[in-house]
Amino acid sequence: MAPDASGDASAVTVDDLVERASKIGPTLDERRAKTHDLRRIPDETIADLVDAGLFKGCQPARVGGYELPFGAQTSAGAEIGKHCGSSAWIVSVCGTHHWMLGKFNKTAQDDVWGKNPDAISASAFSSAHQTTERVEGGFKISGRWMFSSGIHACDWCIVIGRIMHEDRPPEMWFMLVPKEDYEIQDNWRTVGLRGTGSNDLVIEEAFVPDHRVLGHAEINGLETPGTEGNPNSVYRLPMNGVINYCVSAPALGLAEGAMDSFAADMAPRTDVFAQKISGNATLQLRASESSAEIDCARLLYENDMARVRDSVQGGAPLDLDELARFKRNASYVGQLAKRSTGRLAEAMGARGLADDNFVHKAHADIGAACSHISMVWDTCALPYGMAKLGVLTEANLGP
Repeated sequence: MAPDASGDASAVTVDDLVERASKIGPTLDERRAKTHDLRRIPDETIADLVDAGLFKGCQPARVGGYELPFGAQTSAGAEIGKHCGSSAWIVSVCGTHHWMLGKFNKTAQDDVWGKNPDAISASAFSSAHQTTERVEGGFKISGRWMFSSGIHACDWCIVIGRIMHEDRPPEMWFMLVPKEDYEIQDNWRTVGLRGTGSNDLVIEEAFVPDHRVLGHAEINGLETPGTEGNPNSVYRLPMNGVINYCVSAPALGLAEGAMDSFAADMAPRTDVFAQKISGNATLQLRASESSAEIDCARLLYENDMARVRDSVQGGAPLDLDELARFKRNASYVGQLAKRSTGRLAEAMGARGLADDNFVHKAHADIGAACSHISMVWDTCALPYGMAKLGVLTEANLGP
């Protein structure tokens, strides 16, 4: 456990977590190339993130976490994103898995953290093929699950098992699987977010006991095995809509880091006539417009996180229309980040094409983030449009 200076883990705040992330940032600048080449987060970076307690933000306190409000992990991820997009993705996404596990049975939480409070969990929700079968005491699963970010550093993985029916929608189950039950397939080779190591995993006839399983409807409810009897639990939030921010926040941090890098790189530059290019009005306009978009993205994020916190601290529970708005806003943060960094990248000239240029790396990483199912604007924007027109249903919000 990474306690505060007094040794009390319960005294850690969201601001503390963000400050710790900020202190790690310069080290991650130095490791960006290594992260890209490895196609996963270097072991020393994982060690730094663990030592700083960045995965513990939303981990239940009873098993060594800080049990901070939802958003602690995404805010830490956004701060890391100012330096390394792949590391930011792992902090925000894996940290959100720990929030999800707060909804699971306490016995499942003990399985994960009872012997190792620093254990990390990955996820793999998409499957190329899979079979899920009910058996006595749980389920038996086999198949290939895809895009498991950070899987090489994780001790556990949450997968989705499905039981298909001809006459009704499929049953969907979130299942917690230990690393002994899956084999990692090293197949993550991408342009953006290359260092996330989002490889596939293969499972062959693994048994998942009932206490490590949570239904799709249940995980989107307020009362779950992990929240029972605790009306102010930070885990009494639906997953749909809220969880989109775990992949949106890294894009926000990347855009903020790109803006800082652009200003630092371009301000001292001179043109072929030895004149400072900072006096160029079009360059000034690009910097201003991009910074406005980034500021808007940050305001959207902070406003939504404030409403999420309010909903579990005595405010009204989140309704369907609000969840649709969160889904829209999280995706729109990505759109604003993508537009702002694209505009900056275009203005950097040939010198900006160097493979260590952060603006271009950030733009590629943001493009990859916006390709995630939870960020695709065409689908994520629709539910709120339905809400505004009075035709939104829970089914329209998506899985």
